[in-house]
Amino acid sequence: CDIPISGVRAVHGKDVAHVAEELAACEVACTAVGAGALPHVAPAIAAGLLLRYSREAPPLNILVCENLHEAGKVLRDLVARHLPADRRDDILTRAGFPQAVVSRMVPIQPAVPPEPLMIRVEAYKRLPIDASAIVGRLPDIVGVEPVTNFAAHEARKLFTHNCGHATLGYLGWEQGYTYGYEALASPVVRPILDAVLSETGEALIRRFGFDRSEHEAHVADLLERFANVELGDTCFRLARDPIRKLGPQDRLVGAARLCEETGVEPAAVVQVIAAALRFDSPDDHSAVELQKRIREEGLSLVLRTVCGLEPGENLTRMVEDAYRKRG
Repeated sequence: CDIPISGVRAVHGKDVAHVAEELAACEVACTAVGAGALPHVAPAIAAGLLLRYSREAPPLNILVCENLHEAGKVLRDLVARHLPADRRDDILTRAGFPQAVVSRMVPIQPAVPPEPLMIRVEAYKRLPIDASAIVGRLPDIVGVEPVTNFAAHEARKLFTHNCGHATLGYLGWEQGYTYGYEALASPVVRPILDAVLSETGEALIRRFGFDRSEHEAHVADLLERFANVELGDTCFRLARDPIRKLGPQDRLVGAARLCEETGVEPAAVVQVIAAALRFDSPDDHSAVELQKRIREEGLSLVLRTVCGLEPGENLTRMVEDAYRKRG
């Protein structure tokens, strides 16, 4: 349904003085600009914090809603560079940079929306944030959930949501599906997805102590959201950039490592890693580069340099076997 949002004003991000004035007067701030843009907004944030300090305003919390590991620390360090050295520490003690786990999915927007500012999103509205990074008082905001075990929620997003999406992307692409929801309904893909989420779920419960019933409900809700046809998420989008997604700490190899460390065999996760290694869309630069490296360097070297999988490791042998079987 359409929900009009009123009481909105806009300030150009490059107008540092105007942004600083807004930050000096607000109760809470947040960023959702993309990790690559954080260096560009840091100067305005620093100017706003300096202004608040000079006016003896209350502490300000800046919710960092970016898909970046330790995004709160990254932004804090960037802002610190733009603060005067003699007041830097005092100013930073009055600013919080709580990182958020952003899980709301946004469908592909129409090229020409009916209204210039219209945006379509799913109904999901939970936003866990790092409670330990809050300074002073944070206003009550619907959906914002300060959590004490933030690392656990961050890991669950990566190894449940992101890992699940990657599974739909790579296996769906392999099976010739266009959309993630089509792959979800596939009698080939769905059993592997269920096995993947079972493996990572068990590993997360063992590592972080999630309540089993709560985690199972979380996964069931996530699968229901994955099935949303309105999102229009393509297997290509879910699979693109395989070199990054196959990184040692990322959603696939990182999930397999967590399984190993907690005594869970990552048999299904390994199948997805193998499918990712064979993702060969000519429309994705990363996929083209990955296939070129496998051809020229060999699978063993790629597993070592891209995935951090050393020759002779049990996980390496599992991936190599799964890769060959998919050829």
